[in-house]
Amino acid sequence: MTTDEVREYLKSYRNYKNRVTYIDNKILNVHSIQYNKVIGRTSEPKTQNDYILMKEECKKKMESIKQTIEKVNNITYRNILFYRYIECLSVYDIAEIMDYSLSTVRVYILKGITELANILE
Repeated sequence: MTTDEVREYLKSYRNYKNRVTYIDNKILNVHSIQYNKVIGRTSEPKTQNDYILMKEECKKKMESIKQTIEKVNNITYRNILFYRYIECLSVYDIAEIMDYSLSTVRVYILKGITELANILE
């Protein structure tokens, strides 16, 4: 994988996380679904089981991304990637937490992504 592909792969964690939250809300709001009168939809209505299966699939993908980050050998790079892509923290927050400068955090993110790209080849 290229570094851009790795970056997009890691960024997809946030999308899955948001999707899980959305599905949780949908599950709470799904009381009953009318199957006989569907207006303006091209797909079949979803049941609670459909949402649960979708949620489990997202969680599997999220876990896969976490395990990918765990493959990084350098603990500093691994921690920074975890903060950036799993915890969804800004570069500023990471710099404050780890007591690094902003430029150092940016360099370590790039080096971590480069290491992951080499691992995932």
